[in-house]
Amino acid sequence: MTTARDVFAETNPAFCCVVFAQFSLAYQQAQPAERPPTAALIYLVLPIAISEDLAPTFDGCNKDTGLAVWLSRNPKVLAKLAKKVNLTLEITTAAVKFGCVTGTLRLSGDGEVESALKKFPASVTGGVAGAALKRARLFGAWAAAMGSPRAVLEALGVSV
Repeated sequence: MTTARDVFAETNPAFCCVVFAQFSLAYQQAQPAERPPTAALIYLVLPIAISEDLAPTFDGCNKDTGLAVWLSRNPKVLAKLAKKVNLTLEITTAAVKFGCVTGTLRLSGDGEVESALKKFPASVTGGVAGAALKRARLFGAWAAAMGSPRAVLEALGVSV
């Protein structure tokens, strides 16, 4: 049986905006200062959270797994990550713009991207999109636990 993917739905600015909102909220909640993530980290979210080839690497993971452990278990994550980030630059930028225009995301003067949504309806977080949103939340918690955006970027082998 052939499985079809709806690439247009996955790259829809509204969907991507919700993915970023989930990442941002998880990032904020995972640290005492509750600071939002920097825009540089937002560009890592889509290649990690909506990538179906990376989806199995999240099996058995939770917030306590951590980015370093996840990467040590799955070194293939780093193989083409920089390329995937570059391929999703335009989609990410469009989704952040969409989120700011609709009030779903807020971009601070310091370059932080905050989720204006604090709760998400089950209809949004469940279903087909639920797995990608869960991966975004896990990645958000792991990124926050790294202590700084620079540590996350270095662990993933990417630069801005």
